[in-house]
Amino acid sequence: INAEYGDSTGTMRLSVVAVLGLAVLTGFALLVLLNQPASFTTPSAPGQTQPGTLLSRLDDALIKRERLWAGAAKGLQRDTEAVRHVGPAADLLATDSPKSSTIPAFLLGGQMMEGRQELQPRNTGCYAATNKKQCCAAIDSRYTIHGPPFFGGSPCVPAAQGKFKSGSMCEPLLWAKGEEPQTIGSCDPAEQAKEQESLEDVIAEQKRALSMADSDSEESRHDLNLMWVTDCQLQLEWSSVLLLWSALRVGQQGDFTRIATGCETPNARRFVSEAMETVAEIFGARDRVTVHFAPKHITDSRDGTDGEVYTPYTKAFGVKHFLDHASPRNRVGVILDPDFLFNRPLEYRMDQIDAEHVIPAGRTKDWQHDIEPGRPVGQMYGLGDGWLNYNLKEICGPDSPCTKVSRADAMRYFTMGPPIFMLMSDWAKVAQGWYDYLPIIRRTRKDWMEEMRSYTMSAAHHEQKTSIFTHYQISDKSTRPDDEGWPWIERPGNNLPDPCRAGKALNPHNFPDITDPYPPILHYCQAYEPEYYDPVSYTHLTLPTKRIV
Repeated sequence: INAEYGDSTGTMRLSVVAVLGLAVLTGFALLVLLNQPASFTTPSAPGQTQPGTLLSRLDDALIKRERLWAGAAKGLQRDTEAVRHVGPAADLLATDSPKSSTIPAFLLGGQMMEGRQELQPRNTGCYAATNKKQCCAAIDSRYTIHGPPFFGGSPCVPAAQGKFKSGSMCEPLLWAKGEEPQTIGSCDPAEQAKEQESLEDVIAEQKRALSMADSDSEESRHDLNLMWVTDCQLQLEWSSVLLLWSALRVGQQGDFTRIATGCETPNARRFVSEAMETVAEIFGARDRVTVHFAPKHITDSRDGTDGEVYTPYTKAFGVKHFLDHASPRNRVGVILDPDFLFNRPLEYRMDQIDAEHVIPAGRTKDWQHDIEPGRPVGQMYGLGDGWLNYNLKEICGPDSPCTKVSRADAMRYFTMGPPIFMLMSDWAKVAQGWYDYLPIIRRTRKDWMEEMRSYTMSAAHHEQKTSIFTHYQISDKSTRPDDEGWPWIERPGNNLPDPCRAGKALNPHNFPDITDPYPPILHYCQAYEPEYYDPVSYTHLTLPTKRIV
């Protein structure tokens, strides 16, 4: 295959090869069939021998041809993996979605399955099934309609609950894998029983299991619990996998809790749980990783917006739900963002750390302390003191300490963001205010960052005077780089290796002998532009229009 992007000649060349190959296989199947006796076993009636009319014999030949193709799928997949690394020629095979493939979808993983029958008449889709039993017994037979891609040969799968977004309760497995993997139901009767379990049932079972769990001793439990909140979107699945994998890879100590909100279907919950368990088992940390399921919370009747969606509600609500229902026994909790990548372990015992291994913010004083009541530790964020201009008496209450914060103290103690380390007992109080204040703020303010301002007001209300540091993360060098750990990276004479030249990430696993400090977190919420980036030249580059995986 030597087709390039936009090269119709190359595409035609591939199509011609595919057609010729199909013709050869069809001819082979016909020759085999014509040399057989005049009776045969039909796929629609296993074990029953019937006279073979010419029409039925040709139909059987087509089925055999399709089975030959399906049987070759594994070989094609191996070839596909090799082609993926060649370059632009891989475009026809290495696409992001089955939608964009010009090769019949059943070649990319579908197969004839024992105990299933192709839907009849030919070119009938899985959507024709009207119940799970029919769906689980069927194979899609659309080889020339509704494509490309064509889903003929792909086994049908039911939706776990209700319907797919297509409006059908039954769809080809290949389509469902590409479009709605978390909605796929099971054809296993035992698994189907679990599919009736609601999120409310799961939450109740979580609480019951925790109440019956043995209380571990103070000596054996981990001091730190690392918490982050997501919903069940696929992109947040990948970010959570990367967060957990990178943290365990660098040797981060503590328990890990992914708070997953709104995972309504059993398949979605299984998807989340298995992803976290898989990563944990790689590092022998299964007993340290927990998924806590919580309800969906992206609207709030208290904000007076008539159901306006504001997804950051999820974060405050998720943390509160976890603390209320799980009652974690760790001494310290740290809130993370799901788009964190660990470069080295987080350190938070400021009474035990060398001053050369931290960068206190300019106004931070008296920072050499452990995490104590009213004394959290956090990363500098550039929110400033603008929240003091809000109607704090309405939000926090007329006599709240948050109404008495000076601008100097706002900049010294309350310009923080994740990672934020706090005693679990203080988190329980702050999370309640975080959750309560946000809908009040949203009645008059609609900025995306109101969730962080709500946290700030709750921290001020509960007098959590945070020791703020700038070294915990790097994200955006172009805006206020001194608010992050860039000075360590840019410091003349440092002995940090160049990860680009070395071809491997900067972390203790790859470079165990590093003595110079460097930021523990890459927060990939911003775009990073290196010094040699030239926007003028970049606009003249000819870039591929599709991504090669």
